[in-house]
Amino acid sequence: MKSENNPPKHGELVPLFPLPQTVFYPNTLLPLHIFEPRYRHMMAEALEGGRKIGMVLLLPGWEENYYAAPPIATVGCVGEIEKHIRLEDGKYNMVLKGLSRFQIVGETEGKPYRRAKTEPLPEINDQSLVAGLNPLKEELIRHCHQYIRLLPSGENFKKEMHLDDCKTLSHLTDQIAYQLNLTVEQKQKLLEEQDVLRRVDAIRSMLKMKIDIIHLSKMRTHPGADVNLN
Repeated sequence: MKSENNPPKHGELVPLFPLPQTVFYPNTLLPLHIFEPRYRHMMAEALEGGRKIGMVLLLPGWEENYYAAPPIATVGCVGEIEKHIRLEDGKYNMVLKGLSRFQIVGETEGKPYRRAKTEPLPEINDQSLVAGLNPLKEELIRHCHQYIRLLPSGENFKKEMHLDDCKTLSHLTDQIAYQLNLTVEQKQKLLEEQDVLRRVDAIRSMLKMKIDIIHLSKMRTHPGADVNLN
């Protein structure tokens, strides 16, 4: 899904859209509703320019200084505006397509919204999933499907994830991290981890823990029940 015509550049100045509960990843789609005047301004200028917006997480304590410059994470994900609709009242609905992780180098003033110089963060130890079987891919998907089967709406959730369409191991880990029910702190930690193999280990551990918790809960609710994963 990465845009080859609009790749992130070193030292690129991008507008920042900080949110308190949203962690965005490369190769994912994020629908957004833009309503604050400063972010409507940001949206209009992004559409006239490179169509890029950097999503970053607001850190704890942001409420006290929300309309100025509250603390934000220094690692985010830059996305490209894929679709947008400008509403009659000047607000926007849009879909942002994730391009790459970035590190904030420094913020630049002069606009009603925040902007920062950024550096793209490379994916370390990534692997192609295009040709042949990949044991890490098969293992991750198997654990993910085991967890999904235990959810009330698991089959619908499974269809939404499109794990078999992922072309790289980084794409697969980011797709799972984006869709999985994790805390915002866990999601941010996975975003900040550049080593794809470490992300695989972290997601595998999280899935195993979630599966174990569900089965322990079932054992307490229905003593003697068969809790075999298979």
